[in-house]
Amino acid sequence: MSLSETLRARLTMWYVGALGIALVAFAALLYVWLSRTLYRHHDHELLASADRVARLLQPVALDQDSIARAVASIDTPPRLLMVRDQTGRLLYRSPVLQVAEPTIGEHAALIHAVANASREPEFFTVALERSGPVRFICTLVDRSPAAYVQIGNELGDVPATMHAVGVASMVLVPLVVLLTSFGGWLIAGRALAPIGSIDTTLRAIEATDLSRRVEVHPPDRELSALVGTINGLLARLERAFQDLRDFTADASHQLQTPLTIMKSSIELTRAAPAQMSPTLLDDLEEEVDDMSSVVAELQSLSLADADAQESNRADVDLSELCVDAAEILKALGESRDVAVDADVAPGVTCCGDAAKLKQVVLNLGDNAIKYTPAGGRVTVRLLREEDLAVLQVTDTGVGISPEHLPHVFDRFFRGRAGDTDTRGSGLGLAIAKRIVEVHRGTIRAASHSGSGTTIDVRLPI
Repeated sequence: MSLSETLRARLTMWYVGALGIALVAFAALLYVWLSRTLYRHHDHELLASADRVARLLQPVALDQDSIARAVASIDTPPRLLMVRDQTGRLLYRSPVLQVAEPTIGEHAALIHAVANASREPEFFTVALERSGPVRFICTLVDRSPAAYVQIGNELGDVPATMHAVGVASMVLVPLVVLLTSFGGWLIAGRALAPIGSIDTTLRAIEATDLSRRVEVHPPDRELSALVGTINGLLARLERAFQDLRDFTADASHQLQTPLTIMKSSIELTRAAPAQMSPTLLDDLEEEVDDMSSVVAELQSLSLADADAQESNRADVDLSELCVDAAEILKALGESRDVAVDADVAPGVTCCGDAAKLKQVVLNLGDNAIKYTPAGGRVTVRLLREEDLAVLQVTDTGVGISPEHLPHVFDRFFRGRAGDTDTRGSGLGLAIAKRIVEVHRGTIRAASHSGSGTTIDVRLPI
C-alpha cells in the first residue's frame, strides 16, 4: 500500500470517527432535550393542580368523605388523585382510580414516594397496570397531621415518541456514518491525488537526471508549498551533483599537469640516465610539492564543515584570534617584503570553531600577500557593526579584473590581474568561503585591476 493510500485510510477513519461521535452526541442531546420538553409540559400542569388541592385540604379532616366533599368543590377536579398520610396509607382516591386501578393503594412506587418525600414537590413516572405510564407529583399538605397529595397525568404518546426517537437514532446514526464513510473515502482520495503524482514523479527521478521537477499544481496552499519545497530540494541536489562533477573534473585537471611533467621527466631520465641533472630533480620535487599542496587543500575543502558542527562550536574571541593570525602573516610578509598591519577592535566574539575561523584569516592573508608585489601592504581589520563581526583583509596588490571578480571563490580559480607565475592550488578562497558559510556568515570581494583587493567577511555575533 502506498503512502497516499495509507494516509487516505487514516484520514477517512478520523473523519468517520469524528462524525460518529458528533452524531451520537447530537442524538443523545436531542433525546434529553425532547424528553425534558415533553415532561415539563405535564409537570407544569401537575404542579398547578397539586398546589390548588393542597391548599384546599389544609382545613379539611383527613377522612374519605371530607376529602371527597372538598375535591368535589373544585370546578375541574383531577382525574387521577390520591391522598395519603405520612406513612403512605391511602386515605382517598378519585372515582376513576377506584374503577380503573383497584390495587393502586398498595403500589410500592407510590408508597415509597411518600416515605421519601420532602417538603418540595417531587415528580416521577409510574407504569400502572391498566392506565399505562402516568406522570405523578407528590406534594406535602402543610397541616397537622401531615398528608400528601399525589396527582397523576397520563403521558399518552410521550413514551411512544421517545421510543421512536431512540430507535431512529440507533438506526440512522450507523447508517449515516456508513454512507458518509464512502464520501469521506472519495473526498480524501481527491485531496490526496497530488501526493500520488508527486510520489510517481520522485520515483522516476534518478541521480543521473536531476533536472526533472514535480509538475503537480494542487489547489491547496499546503500541498502547493510542499511541491515548492520538493522542487527547491531537487534544484539544490542538482546543483550539488553538478558541483561534484565540476569538482572532480577540476581536481583531475589540476593534478594531471604535474603528473604529466613527472612522467615526462622520468621517461627522459630512463632514456638517458647520464643526462640526469640536479635541475631535473628540483623540477620533480617542485611538482611533487604542488601535488601535495593540492591534495592537502582538497582534503581541507572536503572537511571544511566536518569539524564545524554544533558539538565543536563555542564562544570564540575573534579579536585575539585575528591578532594571533596577524603575527603569523607578518612573518610570512617579511619573507616577501610585504608589510602586514593589524587593526583589531577588542572584545569582538562569535560562536564557532576557532581553528576553522583562524584558517579563514590565514587563507585570506596568505592570498593577499601572494598577490601583493614587494613593498606593498596588507591590512587585517576587525570591527563590530551592530550584531555582526566584520573582518576585512585589504591588499595593495595587482587587483582582480571585473570579469574575474564573480569567480574568485570558485575552486581552482586563479585570475588576478597581471598574474603570470604565482603558484597556488586555487583553493584558498574556496575553503574560506565554505567555512564562512558553515558559520552562517557572508563573504564578498571588492577590487579593481591595479588598485588592490578587499575581502569582506561578516559573521553573526
